[in-house]
Amino acid sequence: MIGPAVFVAFAIAIVPLCYAFWLSLQDWYMLRQPAPKWGGLINYRALLQDTQLWASFGRTWIWTLGTVFVELLLAMPIALLLNRETGIARTASALILLPWVTPFIVLGFGWRFLLDSDVGPAHAFLHMIGIAGDSSVLNDPVLAFATIIFISGWKGTPFLVIALLAALKSIPDELYEAAEVDGAGAWSRFWHITVPSIQNTVVTVGLVLGILAFYSFDLPWIMTKGGPQDATTIVGIAMYKAVFLDLRPAYAAAISIVMLVLLFLASMFALRARRTD
Repeated sequence: MIGPAVFVAFAIAIVPLCYAFWLSLQDWYMLRQPAPKWGGLINYRALLQDTQLWASFGRTWIWTLGTVFVELLLAMPIALLLNRETGIARTASALILLPWVTPFIVLGFGWRFLLDSDVGPAHAFLHMIGIAGDSSVLNDPVLAFATIIFISGWKGTPFLVIALLAALKSIPDELYEAAEVDGAGAWSRFWHITVPSIQNTVVTVGLVLGILAFYSFDLPWIMTKGGPQDATTIVGIAMYKAVFLDLRPAYAAAISIVMLVLLFLASMFALRARRTD
């Protein structure tokens, strides 16, 4: 009965993974040879010596953690507000999904327009409060990276809001009523009832959003193409450049395998830490 599902899962997941691992062991520089040949660990040795790649790995971890932090920072108060039974809250619950369902290409070009130094209203506001100068924040290495991290987190916020909202609605009202009778204030009720009740949802959904962020490519490529000065070059962009600019698909495959291993170890560490708590 489960045979067809297992076959489909094998075809779309296991087979490409095995091919990527096989390709990572080949020596294939397309400008030098038309077909791959066995190279053993040559790509992994080159990867260990690639300081620019490891710098992009570092930026990717900052990007991932920053994105999840922004998502949690924005989603928690929004979910608490939408948890109130009002007509406005019900309408807002539907509209909140708009950033999530908007394609990255539309989102990226939209934000590029907003941050344009000549006509962008967002740039005009940032310039007025002293954050941006005459040039767009996307031209500043530090501000560009911080900006696209915020935009990435803003896009993922609706998904976390809906998950938190479902978790909040599952908390029995009797717990809050009993705590209020015992004299617990709003902060005490939030910290001792709300947070423990939703922490499993936060960890699980946060892990999923972190995995999605770790594999990001679309948004930083559309907005900055990895610049300025490689300040926004994360691993997804480095892998893209290895294939389409450097014409080294085997090296890109080795990068993808290392990404998978690091993400697997990080996920296991997060889940183990959660079980320990």
